[in-house]
Amino acid sequence: MGDARGGWQAERGHLGPRCHPSPGPLRVIGHGRISAGERIVLAVSILDLLDDMPEAVTRSPSRLWSVLARSLGEQGANGRTALAWRWTLTGACQSPVTLTTPTGTPPGRSEILDEAEAPAELAQPGTDLGGQVMHARFVLEWLAGKIDALPLWNGGPKDLHVSDGAAYPHTQAVIEEAYFWALMAQERYPWRDESAPPAERLAFGWACGAVDLLSWACGEADEGPLSGNRVSGRPALYEVSLDACRGMTGVQLAREAGDPMRAKRREAVMETFLWLAGWNLLPPVDRHGHGTFEDCPERDAPCGCSNAGRCLRGECAACWRAACIPAATSSRASPP
Repeated sequence: MGDARGGWQAERGHLGPRCHPSPGPLRVIGHGRISAGERIVLAVSILDLLDDMPEAVTRSPSRLWSVLARSLGEQGANGRTALAWRWTLTGACQSPVTLTTPTGTPPGRSEILDEAEAPAELAQPGTDLGGQVMHARFVLEWLAGKIDALPLWNGGPKDLHVSDGAAYPHTQAVIEEAYFWALMAQERYPWRDESAPPAERLAFGWACGAVDLLSWACGEADEGPLSGNRVSGRPALYEVSLDACRGMTGVQLAREAGDPMRAKRREAVMETFLWLAGWNLLPPVDRHGHGTFEDCPERDAPCGCSNAGRCLRGECAACWRAACIPAATSSRASPP
């Protein structure tokens, strides 16, 4: 696997190496909230949406997630089809057919069905590139319970295969870098038994889930973590979606068994897939080994250590609390 250093930062407009801080104290504040020191981060996760779905949505959480994941694998997170999912669940984006201004609240059932039947706002009349508007209408009608047929290209009663799916929105180097960061998170939060603080056990589960899916996406693992599916070489995004679509069922089973760490691991697989598909903007773990549910004060600070060829520590806005990965690696034998 090639050196992916700086890939994610390059996509975001600045370069920076991977850093490895010492883990700080964590404390669970509530669902989706974790405190690090005196700072609190509120995280809106896919489970926040699935656990509190709008009244207009008639599908069960596990069924909805399964179809959403496969839809993203087929068509990606850009376009009208993805807008249909996001608009119906959150109301935080333009509507998918008419492209009306977002209201910030999920639409009611009548609004969803009106949108599905409305004339489309198109760049050129009569053009629906890739059938996106058509599929957006199907998604809206399916979510509202008007139709039972799944709004997917592939599958159905005859198990049709129409599409090989969307391309990854990230370069392979960027995906590999996210994998390295997830490995750092595993080092920060190793296995803890039931006597450990709950937040540390949840952080361990999150790191493992991110590693589970990213290692397969990078070709390091032989099979998908949830399905056991094997492919030749690195899996395509659509193939990853067929694995990740099982995530919500895994979360529910873990909850029923009273195993929050396993539930967190499955949740991390889901969130990692959403990043791989381009639905989430942030990777599941940042360059410091912090999960997205944790507070990292230097998460967005520009890091210039890669240009210097060494960790600048106090001279770097991103590394003054912790050394970047080259120094952290060498410090395992001899702490600085």
